[in-house]
Formats: sequence, C-alpha cells, structure tokens
Amino acid sequence: LVIANPFRWLQIYDSKHINKYKGANVKDLPPHIFAVAEVAFRQMLLEEEKQCIIISGESGAGKTEAAKQIMTYIAAISGSGGNDRAVTKVKDIILDSNPALEAFGNAMTVRNNNSSRFGKYFEIKFALANGGTPRG
Repeated sequence: LVIANPFRWLQIYDSKHINKYKGANVKDLPPHIFAVAEVAFRQMLLEEEKQCIIISGESGAGKTEAAKQIMTYIAAISGSGGNDRAVTKVKDIILDSNPALEAFGNAMTVRNNNSSRFGKYFEIKFALANGGTPRG
C-alpha cells in the first residue's frame, strides 16, 4: 500500500470506514490503511502467528498518522471493540508516548521543522481469546 500525505484531513478514517473494512474481504474494497490493519489482525487470529506492519517514508510523509490510524482501527475491532477499557488503555499509552519519543530526536529540515531522527517500534500483545484483546 502506498500512502501520500494530502496535508489536509480527509474523511476516510471515521467509524463508517472502520465498519466497511471490519471482517471484510479487503480484495473487494479500495486500498486503505484499514485494509492493511484488517489483514494483519485477522491473520494473527486465524494463524495464531505474530504479525508485523512496516511503515516507512520520507519526512512529513504521514508515518506517524498511519500508525495512529492502524492503532485506532485495531482498538475499534479487537476484543469488545472501542468500548473495551483494555483496548483503550493500550492505545492511549502508545499514542501518548509519541510526543515524548519525538522530543528526543527531532530536527528541522528543509521539508519539515519536526523531522524524526529515529525509528519507532511498537509491539502490542494480544490475548487471542475474546476476539484478540490487546493486553499490553
């Protein structure tokens, strides 16, 4: 999947789109970051194997936003869905840690005045029972 940062908010990350990709055969739908998350999450549940999503790109390409959208999607579809406190807690910990991480390695560049100088690695552990609830 190739993603381009449109530098404006698009209405393609709402609950309507989450429901469109949840449990769907993503080959029948347009490419979307939720499709990537759906395939990884379903494969984890079906195959009981760890999954990895790699997000790369130049400064300002939208890597952090793509990661946030994947976590939002996983939080919405996993376990009891968006109402599960465990899901919300894990998502909030990861999203809240991002500003602290970025404070330690960002620099001004020609393209972006807040460019990351490091990679980010997030590992989310799931309990496969109960629809794959995040546990940490």
